[in-house]
Amino acid sequence: MGTGSQEMSMKIGVILHPYDEDKPAGLARTIFELTKGMLEIDKDNEYIIFVKNKPHKHPDLPGNNWRLEVLGGGMFWLDHLRHAPRANVYIFNTPVMPLFWKPPKSIVIALDFAYWHLSSRGIKNQIRRIITFLLHKFSLHKADLVIAISHATKEDVVKLFGINKEKITVVWCGFKKICAVEAKEVPLPQKFFFFAGIIKLRKNVFNIVKAFYEFNKTHPEYYLVLAGNPAHGEYYDAILHFIKEKKLEKNVLFIGHLNDKELSYVYGHAEALVFPTLIEGFGYPVLEAMDCGVPVITSDQSSLKEIGGDAALLVNPYNPDEIAGAMRKLIEKPDLRQKLVQKGITQSERFSWHKAGRELLTLAEKLNT
Repeated sequence: MGTGSQEMSMKIGVILHPYDEDKPAGLARTIFELTKGMLEIDKDNEYIIFVKNKPHKHPDLPGNNWRLEVLGGGMFWLDHLRHAPRANVYIFNTPVMPLFWKPPKSIVIALDFAYWHLSSRGIKNQIRRIITFLLHKFSLHKADLVIAISHATKEDVVKLFGINKEKITVVWCGFKKICAVEAKEVPLPQKFFFFAGIIKLRKNVFNIVKAFYEFNKTHPEYYLVLAGNPAHGEYYDAILHFIKEKKLEKNVLFIGHLNDKELSYVYGHAEALVFPTLIEGFGYPVLEAMDCGVPVITSDQSSLKEIGGDAALLVNPYNPDEIAGAMRKLIEKPDLRQKLVQKGITQSERFSWHKAGRELLTLAEKLNT
């Protein structure tokens, strides 16, 4: 990719990692959209996009003021930056910096620290957890500026790693306007609550199913639809066992991964999004649903309480009865439902990738002065 002919005022190095995964998860999507958000509004500065390995496909990024640099693999691959084309400011999209080289100016982005908050089993996982924590602590202290994607993450950076809060700026992410995508029909029952995400402990799916069981006793005509990549393991098996034991097989539907067109359809027909997860750096489904005009039940913890605000029903994610109570409220109080729909649309308008990109760019330029 060419760098354009005009005079560039600053060189910004962006470490785009992870990138080029087969099935990009939330982290990869977030850092790609943040980078794209900057490039869409900035035609004046030059960007060097650093990746670990040669990608299968060139990043689909806008503009002609950026180029790709492959650093190469290995355990200390980030230290290859020392010999790579030099930038004025480096943006590390995760809290991992080179161990043996200090960039001229550096920004580290902190998303969430779920690995620390949720216990891990097995000695290998415990060792990996401690090494990750120490790497994050080293990098967050070494960086000139830390960007947290929510106030909840900022609090974590201060409490867990002892970083001065003056060094941390909150930049909220944007989200994808799913319901702007043409909908493709998915065969589903008429009345259903919806969850989107992987079937893992941190997503709190078991408590959602338990809550639905309580709710379903008085509202048997409703269904619970769970979308996400097919799951396996102890946690998933325990959920299946509960569903069978409580004879919920007909009312709890696992529909697998949805593309954007299918997701657009499902959001458009859901009674509400039920998303009381245990920890989120940033809860994209909450904003996607709000933008679609769908009421949201979400957690009163982590970033979700600030993203949901007073536009969502906030519940204790560890209390299935409270989640069930919120589901009942939405069914039995149409005025409340309508109020949440209106508030949700207004709340979602506060977030965009353009806004995030502009804030990130402003911080990079300020750091370079």
